[in-house]
Amino acid sequence: MKLDQHFLIDDNVAKSAVALCDIKKEDDVVEIGPGHGELTKFIPDCRLVLIEKDGDLARNLKKKYERIIQGEGIDEIKYIKFDFLISSVPYSISEPLIRQLFLHDFKKAVLILPANFVENLEAKESSLSFLANEFLGIRKVEFVERAKFDPKPRVDSYVVEIIKKKGNKILEEICMQKDKKVKNALREAVVRAENKTKNQAREIVDKWNINESTLTKNVKMLSYHELTYIKEVTKQ
Repeated sequence: MKLDQHFLIDDNVAKSAVALCDIKKEDDVVEIGPGHGELTKFIPDCRLVLIEKDGDLARNLKKKYERIIQGEGIDEIKYIKFDFLISSVPYSISEPLIRQLFLHDFKKAVLILPANFVENLEAKESSLSFLANEFLGIRKVEFVERAKFDPKPRVDSYVVEIIKKKGNKILEEICMQKDKKVKNALREAVVRAENKTKNQAREIVDKWNINESTLTKNVKMLSYHELTYIKEVTKQ
């Protein structure tokens, strides 16, 4: 095994996962990590893009499918607009993929994710779980035993259905500026979300009385409790 590869070997799971997306011919669909086509073969005719990191698998996929990108799914998805995202997710990219979904508009994502990762999204007080529940509607659809993959992973999985939902607009804006200092990101967020001038935005952010240690952090370093506080003071 290489590249964190665990291939789904149960066609019933694959077929039912793809069926969760009501895909039409005109829809833009992306699949990350298609492998040998375990899910791909059930995707109906559409504008399909496959992103596969493994060179050998990518070459084999090109024999049957037209639009193949050989590369890292997280890097490539940043530049692609899609209606549906389908993936039996390489476990190592579960978190960065969820974070990418905050930044996209889409109809639905259907992902097969590690069970413990999904359960942590539901219950754990982390920045990821906070943002996931703020901006995404996540529904567990089917439990998938580890024996339904080859090679067998160490953990079981869930098929999950994800839709985008409207959350706090200021939070959404600062999430798109994850490498900026919180103070600067908040000011720019106010300018964009509330159509304010830079001076007005500065005054508004100052009135929120956010701790200076929070304001000087990069957005991506915010904790669960800091995000919760920012949500409360920026409610619109």
